[in-house]
Amino acid sequence: EPALKVEQKQVAPAKPAPGILPGVSAQFALRSIALVVGWSLTLSVYCYGLFAPKFLGYDQPQLSATFSAGALTTIAAQVLFPTLVRRIGPHLTSAFGLLTLSLGMASQSIVRAQPLHSLFYLINRAGAGISDTSTATLVARTSPTADARAKNLALIQSTRAAARIFTPVVSGSLFAASCGFRRFPGGLPFLTNAACAMLAVPIPLLLRRAERRADAKAK
Repeated sequence: EPALKVEQKQVAPAKPAPGILPGVSAQFALRSIALVVGWSLTLSVYCYGLFAPKFLGYDQPQLSATFSAGALTTIAAQVLFPTLVRRIGPHLTSAFGLLTLSLGMASQSIVRAQPLHSLFYLINRAGAGISDTSTATLVARTSPTADARAKNLALIQSTRAAARIFTPVVSGSLFAASCGFRRFPGGLPFLTNAACAMLAVPIPLLLRRAERRADAKAK
């Protein structure tokens, strides 16, 4: 009989993750984060390749070196990710990554003087690395079963792929529209993405609150 109880416990279905707001599921909200982060990566490579030569005077070696430094910074941020999760938890890590991405993206479009501009670009890339990894972590955490986890992670990958399809068009259109601006010319796509990332900061915090309320009700 004890063995039978253990077997029943193992096959019992897990509870689905609570919604962060009425009518808004956790997975839908996390996919919106993935979309914002995916767009930021498009901006940091494709659109920045237009922005830096036109407004900063970069030639190809400088641009290539910037991209290499950005990729290295993203990898370094992902290496430090487990330490952040252990210290502040996955939800705060996700919010921190989005905030860092937003501040770096906005600042790099406003500040054109070196070395501050390059520093803000690297901050943006670090935030994107943290946000990207933490989103996958939260997707896995909020999936009730192994099958649901595989499905949700696949949908996150599909969301990132979709971002690479249409965000270059959006980014190029915003860039072209803002090249003639008196203030911060060419900065509109970066500032728009920074605003989206800032709006996404509360999502992991709302998810944490929903999980705590669900745990409290279960007790």
